[in-house]
Amino acid sequence: MTTCDDVLATLLLGRPLDAAAEAHVRACDRCAAEAPVVGRVAGALATFAPPPPGPGLGAAVLRAARPVLRQARRARWAAVARALAASLVPLPLIVLLDAAIVRALRSALAVVLPSGLSTYLAFNYAALLALLLAITYAAVPLLVERQARGRWMESHG
Repeated sequence: MTTCDDVLATLLLGRPLDAAAEAHVRACDRCAAEAPVVGRVAGALATFAPPPPGPGLGAAVLRAARPVLRQARRARWAAVARALAASLVPLPLIVLLDAAIVRALRSALAVVLPSGLSTYLAFNYAALLALLLAITYAAVPLLVERQARGRWMESHG
């Protein structure tokens, strides 16, 4: 079903009308009367060239937006600090648990393997755990920034 507003908007944008819209223009008194006027307005808009921006427009916009940008930056840093603080709370427990696991692993391997090899394997496992912890804690600020940007885009988008 084609409405008058849809037909007139299509004409204003300069797009061709489909068969249903053409039939609607022929049957509707309002559209038949307004279609030529909208066509002339669309033609005038198509030939209109906007003036170039002034030389100081970019600087003026940045000056006007500076307080808002500063406030958004502070809010994001506060969110990152809160997330890091919350993620650092369980870190001592995680480190103690990992140390106990590595000691138990080395003791279990020392029964079956030579001492040097079991120490080597336990050290490699500890290095892997340290790498995973470092990657996890390095990702926290990135994820918080991404979430804050998404929330900002939703509220200002």
